[in-house]
Amino acid sequence: MNMMTKRGFMMTVAVAVLLLGILPSEAAKSKTEDELIAELSGTNADKVAHAMQELEKQFPTTTKALPELKKMLTDSREKVRRKAGRVLGVLHAEVSAEDLKNITAMFKAADPQEVMDALKSLRGLKATSVLPEILSQLKSTDIGVIRDACRTVAALGSKANVQDIEPLLTHPDAKVQKDAKDAIFALQARS
Repeated sequence: MNMMTKRGFMMTVAVAVLLLGILPSEAAKSKTEDELIAELSGTNADKVAHAMQELEKQFPTTTKALPELKKMLTDSREKVRRKAGRVLGVLHAEVSAEDLKNITAMFKAADPQEVMDALKSLRGLKATSVLPEILSQLKSTDIGVIRDACRTVAALGSKANVQDIEPLLTHPDAKVQKDAKDAIFALQARS
């Protein structure tokens, strides 16, 4: 028992020393909002996506970065487009009809992950105007897209959309059935 206590203490000290060595260097890496916005104009998609992620984390109430993020919804780089939409959704940004059109354009992507990211983005936005486009994703051949479409309809739809989800209660995939049930429950709870 005494050996376990000593070993536990030594492990705690080792972790503390390690963290103290890492934390100052991580703190030194923090960038200002303006520096992160400047990084959005970079050519490396990974670095641009990282800058967007940092803006989301460090400046969750930013309005200064929103115009740049909105421009990126039409970027030729898939990773940048997807991340821009996701960050706008997480930040609950005010978006225009054109911004929503740019996000729903991702529904035509060959990669189902891009379609799913577009659906996730819309959940955090005032996007009821694009509900018909979202409902069309319930008929996708990709299980992940169908599931995210259910969740997005649940977030943005109304009781009237229960009928759109009901056919999925008999879908061959049990996870789709569960998401359909959850969506119907959420929609029926609306006044």
